[in-house]
Amino acid sequence: MKLNYNPIYLKQEIMKSIFTFILLLVITFSAQAQSEQYLMSAQKLEVRSGPGLNFNTIAEVPQGTQVYVMSSNYGDWSAIQFKSMNGFVLTNRLTQDSTIADAEKAAREAEAKKAAAAAAAKAAIARAQAAKRAAEEAARIAFAEAERLTREAQATAAKAAADADAAKRSKTAAERKALADTEETRKALELARQRAAKGNTGISAPIESTTASAGANSGSSAPKAAPISVTREDKYSSWEKKTYKSGATPKSFNFKGKFDYKLDNYLKIKVGKNTELVAKLYKMGQTSKDDQLVRVVYINSNTTQFIRNIPEGEYYLKIAYGKVWKETMKDGKRFGTFTQNALYEQVQSVLDFNTVKTSKGINVPSYNLSLDLLPSGNGYATNNGEGISADKFNDN
Repeated sequence: MKLNYNPIYLKQEIMKSIFTFILLLVITFSAQAQSEQYLMSAQKLEVRSGPGLNFNTIAEVPQGTQVYVMSSNYGDWSAIQFKSMNGFVLTNRLTQDSTIADAEKAAREAEAKKAAAAAAAKAAIARAQAAKRAAEEAARIAFAEAERLTREAQATAAKAAADADAAKRSKTAAERKALADTEETRKALELARQRAAKGNTGISAPIESTTASAGANSGSSAPKAAPISVTREDKYSSWEKKTYKSGATPKSFNFKGKFDYKLDNYLKIKVGKNTELVAKLYKMGQTSKDDQLVRVVYINSNTTQFIRNIPEGEYYLKIAYGKVWKETMKDGKRFGTFTQNALYEQVQSVLDFNTVKTSKGINVPSYNLSLDLLPSGNGYATNNGEGISADKFNDN
């Protein structure tokens, strides 16, 4: 077969190839700034070396394949990049890939929903916290009111018990005084009998004259008895009288009180008009030897005194009643006592100052006492009191 050589046609083909190469090179350099993602809409797309059907087919791309469009400025044709290859396809065969845009839109919508949910949760938490604070405040007010009513009930009960005990103590004191008077009378009669018996053994009993000593019968041998002068000795005359303000600790005890300032508790003692008193508060130990003196307080008549900030524990009281407090040195130690209408007792009732934890908080107990003597100077003290001596009262 003989082929004819056509130099003009060969030159045109060479120029076409050079033009296509330069065009693809320019498109490649600008692809990064202009490319967008597209999908092939046709079942099969031919990729040509130039923007026209007269250019060679360099590849075939299946439908749905993702390509990058670098430029659509070639009439019906667009320059694309597929994998590492550049070429031209008909523009109407491309469909823009909305997957990324849809994903970004979905992400934005999800973020907006997330922000809205977070705001709703924050608002719900704020409402819940406000409701919790309101409930706690209501519970606190209710608990405080319950505590107030409890304290009032305890005070009323304590006063009723004190009033009932007053009558009992008054009766007991009157009985003791009657017994003491009876015993004193018995002793006086016994002493009189002894003196009479002694007079009969020796000198006859004196006979009082019926007339003046200078008149008739003045020569009687029996002398007239001289009157007897009796004076009462004050055994406290050499003692030092002391006056203290309510709440003070008498110096005779040489004692410094113990406090727990974290506890807002108290023992309230109301003293009547007929006595002054000294109250000694003891914390109970395992045995009586382990008991500890915690507070000593002097309280004047017609006075209410608070003993505050008492450490936790169980307590009892020793109480001295009376008037005119005096002090002296006794066996090398300071000693104090009331010198008028003195009465001493150790209270058997236990005062429990231990705090109690409840579902509503911590219950801090406090107590009230009302104390006085009858105008005669006899009892009217506390429940279950046991009389003690002044020496035992002064022991720490």
